[in-house]
Amino acid sequence: MQSWFTQAKAVTESTDDLMPLPNSLEIQVSQHIQSLPSPQAYQAFIHESLSNALSPWQTDLDAPNSLVILGSPVESIAKIIRDGLQTWVDRPPLEIITPLSCRSRPQIPWIVTSQIRQALQPYPQINVSEDLPMDDSLDLGSLEERTTLIVIPCLEQCFLRCIGGWESIEFLRDRVIHNPNCFWLIGCNHWAWDYLDFVCQVRAYFNDGLYVPPLGGEMLQAWLDPVMKTVVAPTIDFGDRQHFILQNSTRHHQQSLTDEERHQTYWNVLAHQSLGISSMATSLWLKSLRIKNDAIPGGTVPKLELSAQESTEQPFTIHEAFPAPPSLPTLTGGDRYLLNSVLIHGHITRSHLALSLGEPESKIRAQVQSLLRAGVLDQGQGVLSVQPAYYGKIKSELANNNFFVSKN
Repeated sequence: MQSWFTQAKAVTESTDDLMPLPNSLEIQVSQHIQSLPSPQAYQAFIHESLSNALSPWQTDLDAPNSLVILGSPVESIAKIIRDGLQTWVDRPPLEIITPLSCRSRPQIPWIVTSQIRQALQPYPQINVSEDLPMDDSLDLGSLEERTTLIVIPCLEQCFLRCIGGWESIEFLRDRVIHNPNCFWLIGCNHWAWDYLDFVCQVRAYFNDGLYVPPLGGEMLQAWLDPVMKTVVAPTIDFGDRQHFILQNSTRHHQQSLTDEERHQTYWNVLAHQSLGISSMATSLWLKSLRIKNDAIPGGTVPKLELSAQESTEQPFTIHEAFPAPPSLPTLTGGDRYLLNSVLIHGHITRSHLALSLGEPESKIRAQVQSLLRAGVLDQGQGVLSVQPAYYGKIKSELANNNFFVSKN
């Protein structure tokens, strides 16, 4: 497959009469996708990982009492954990507590520790006192008390990269260690996890963390199929790139691919281009959708029929084109520091971003606007995040400029 991409780089985009979806249509399809549960492979991963960790904890006094789930900073680990817990049908009897939910950082980041303490205090199973016991010896009878699962779905929202900004993590770490009769399920993006390991050695206290598995082509297709079959036409337009796919297929290059082979190729390419990350795949998929230039006469964009059972029920035909990451605009050194900080924090406000960079907010304002206008950053309710379609190229850009970038 790699040879396809090597040769395809020299190919210009198709010049046929197709154009990208208007913004309003892209938003409709995106909202349709967001209503889907997390991919089945992710949910199965949560079920298996929790089963493997909980069983020894409930039978062995010295077994670890925590599990850290790691993923990309453009992936919603909190949603994956939530969906995994909701669909875990054969789980052991447990009281599941989510005291912090997917909280956002307070405007004054130094009060995070007190907020976490307040969130944990209502639960008698959790010792939140400052005078934690020096002797953590346990008796076998305490195994019967091990029926509480505490979920921290979004650890990166519990700290800020600034002086004193990770004291909250040290507070939380100590509560995990000194409450062995509670099991702690923690979600975190792996950029934040690597940073926290650097500043407060979290890996010395927790396990190494388990990474959400990458999705293959079949997994992506199975996940997106409920939306795909009701929105896009059953044929795929590879444009000028079809020539290279035919040349590099195992079939004779003059033969046509069957519809099934074309779809299989499409989803395998999408899985490769997206690094197997679901949010990146959906973003690239959305950007690969096309309509005819003359499909919207008069400039009025009709709404999609989201309750449609087949794509033929839509007011016009939507096609899939070759999925490819968008070009990354030229970045300055300041842009790289800014994007690195956004990726560590996952989602972050402008004021917190300025604080993490040690700059006044007024100094980064134009820089943020420029990256928003270029589409590299997204903004929702005043919170910034990296646009998933650019994640792979930003990661490469930072690695090539000596930023510490996790291998995963």
